[in-house]
Amino acid sequence: MNWKIKILVSFAMALFLEACGDSSSSSSDEDQVLLSTTVKKDGIDMLSFGSLNLDVAADSFLAVFELGDIVTVMVDGYDTLEVPVVPDYDAVSPGELLLRVVSGKPHVTLGINFGQLAVAFGIAENAPEGSEYPYRLKNVKLPIQVNVSLKDKDGFKENLEMLEYQNYGLVIENYPDLSVADFANFREITTTGMGKGVLYRSSSPIDPVDGRNTYADSLAKAAKVATFVNLTDTDKGARAYEGFDKSYYATQKVVYLSLPASFTTKLFKEGLVKGLRFMIENEAPYLVHCQMGKDRAGFVSAMLEALMGASAEEVEKDYVKTYDNYYNVVHGKQQRLTESQLDWFQALIVRNMKMAYSDACVDIEDFEKVDLAKATEQYLEKLGLSKKEIADLKEKLSK
Repeated sequence: MNWKIKILVSFAMALFLEACGDSSSSSSDEDQVLLSTTVKKDGIDMLSFGSLNLDVAADSFLAVFELGDIVTVMVDGYDTLEVPVVPDYDAVSPGELLLRVVSGKPHVTLGINFGQLAVAFGIAENAPEGSEYPYRLKNVKLPIQVNVSLKDKDGFKENLEMLEYQNYGLVIENYPDLSVADFANFREITTTGMGKGVLYRSSSPIDPVDGRNTYADSLAKAAKVATFVNLTDTDKGARAYEGFDKSYYATQKVVYLSLPASFTTKLFKEGLVKGLRFMIENEAPYLVHCQMGKDRAGFVSAMLEALMGASAEEVEKDYVKTYDNYYNVVHGKQQRLTESQLDWFQALIVRNMKMAYSDACVDIEDFEKVDLAKATEQYLEKLGLSKKEIADLKEKLSK
């Protein structure tokens, strides 16, 4: 693993550490306040997306800080956060903090990728069904003072540079060096402890948006997949895809979970438990997928690999293969990622698993040395599976 990669501690992680008995703060008294502002009183992002708009123009902010900096954001009365300054949400992993700064905008936005920072802070809450916005303000006094200081100049710059390689194609001709299975991101999981021909992962076999569905569906049929775990769609949404009724997929057992790509949310955790119970109740071969088979399917696959006894290296190598199957298409043709680039993408699963397990008060900080199988059993128990259910799941996956 490339240990030069800066792995940030998100606000959610800080809350989880506090809940698990560690209330230490990551802020530094040496940070010098460079910008003072407030949470905007009428910030529409707070009501629509659960984010917090800061009352400072983006160009004014960029006169003090730059994209790629890591800053300390002190929200008076709430918490102190360390966040990267980025141009968009997808510059960070699901569940991680960001300060979104887009030149020309009248504000900057403090948020969580696939999360609701205002709700996490307690400034907003879910609105009743039928309301104009999904969130509403709680009984808080606005405006809220916010101070921003520089934590690490260019500390997130390498991460932003990696966005340049996250281009992918929609037709197999873009990937002359890949097999059909690799193009569909379809593969059997063969890590330590996993039974032969039991568990597969892939891009969506039904969603045509990425041009891989018919390939993934045909490969699932050839593998005789009997049970699909659909992490991304609703039942109604899946059946609306063109060609669904004629697919092999439509003839097999499927659980539709419609999970967010945010592994610490209640919705994701409850849905994951539902999906695992569906696997226990039904027969292999199983196939786990989301849309691309990258984030949600990547996390669930890694977690199941860990449960069955895979080493940290096995988990990381299987995860990063997806990025090698998708990214760095330049002028219509894929150029293979370098080892250092693969190392960077490989580190994402370590970060995501640490964050998710920490949410459940399970420590896997020493990822390379911790007993991942034992830690994963603890994680699943915390999510609500019984010891018997975990044993039954392991038996199903080992056959």
